[in-house]
Amino acid sequence: MWYFFRASLLISLFSILFSFERGSIVSIQEIDYESHAEIQANIDNDLGTLSIDIDYGATMYKVVYETVDGFGDSTIASGVFAVPEGENEAYGILSWQHGTAIHRDGAQSNNGFDVLSRVVAASGFVYVAADYLGLGVSETVHPYILKYPTANAVIDLIRAVRNYYSEDFALSLNRQLTLIGYSEGGYATLATQMVMEQELPDEFDITVSFPMAGPYDVSGIMVDVMLENTYYGEPFYMPYTLYSYIHYYGIGDVSDYFVPDFAVDVEDLYSGTYGGGYINSYMNNNGYNPPIACMLPDVVTEFSSDENHILHQLLAENDLFDWAPQSLTYLFHALGDELVSHENSILAYDTFIANGSEDVHIELIPESFGGHAEAAPFAVLTAYSIGEQLQLINPKGDVTHDAMVDITDLVFTVNIIMSIVTDVDNYALWAADFNSDAIIDILDLVNMVNYILSQP
Repeated sequence: MWYFFRASLLISLFSILFSFERGSIVSIQEIDYESHAEIQANIDNDLGTLSIDIDYGATMYKVVYETVDGFGDSTIASGVFAVPEGENEAYGILSWQHGTAIHRDGAQSNNGFDVLSRVVAASGFVYVAADYLGLGVSETVHPYILKYPTANAVIDLIRAVRNYYSEDFALSLNRQLTLIGYSEGGYATLATQMVMEQELPDEFDITVSFPMAGPYDVSGIMVDVMLENTYYGEPFYMPYTLYSYIHYYGIGDVSDYFVPDFAVDVEDLYSGTYGGGYINSYMNNNGYNPPIACMLPDVVTEFSSDENHILHQLLAENDLFDWAPQSLTYLFHALGDELVSHENSILAYDTFIANGSEDVHIELIPESFGGHAEAAPFAVLTAYSIGEQLQLINPKGDVTHDAMVDITDLVFTVNIIMSIVTDVDNYALWAADFNSDAIIDILDLVNMVNYILSQP
């Protein structure tokens, strides 16, 4: 029972732990650049007959930043952000949460642009993607399907990107924030949204969130899948989850849960040296598929028969379906998903609505689009198209953040100069400094008037 007390204490600490160091930048390195023409050519090559016309070149940076680990202690993590190559414009953040990964060196911070980051950044978003704890520069055990450590890594990277922009008065983000992720990334997206809305509402205002194909009912639907004792397409998922829980909750040793031969190998398998394909082959070749076969039979029996088993309680603490999102939210899930049942999204949607959410939607992808992996491109592209319709790209002078420069911006700038308005964020200060001289004064008003008069 002491295990459960310790685990509950650790989880509760995540919700209140905050220091001024979280989100601070340790290092930034440019890792990739592509001109407008290069990005367009690469997108055309990647997408084939699907045509997407983009507007910008972009630069990608690797950032190492401070966050907290799965025990609430200070640590570092890595991620990337990609910036559109434009002048005198402010862009919103689109934070992408990637799906399940194990190989530490396979993180995007080691590899630069891919098709999604090209499309996002070249369309006028600041693309942000956390490697997560345990991947990239982080050498800890990846906290797989643990909501607070997952959300913290995403939130603190967004803070780091905001810090980068706040240090240069000539640059600015606008006020938009889009969250999107698939599979584990869907889980990460909903976890991040929950923490932002419930614990950090004054710091983050989410424009739209797209949790896609995530395991939101970890303690129910996903447990039932693993207890079915049937072949599973990605057998490494289950021990990945259990190993993470053993490590972060201190509920014993791997030998207390896994059969001896698997227990000997599990720490090496999940060390970050190997990819999921390697571990799948290992499990398939050694009789660990169904994946429940890697667990001690007595543990499976105890877990199946005791609803108060420690693992049931800990899994339930990491469920994400029983709350009430307030931001515009679109749940995507494929009806043919053979790995993460679409019932996860249906349960989440129904519970959100029952709990009072008014702006949550669900998009169930027909079976004809395929399973978990096959439906992903359709889900991501559809979500992106919705996000693009909500997108704002704000020019200098657009103090009121409506994508136009007009008389209301002049009035707001006068109020800033006269100190009638004092509670002004970094974006408004950047927009009001129309001539980019780091001073907001009469010259900005004159230039703004000339600009407005010159417009057709």
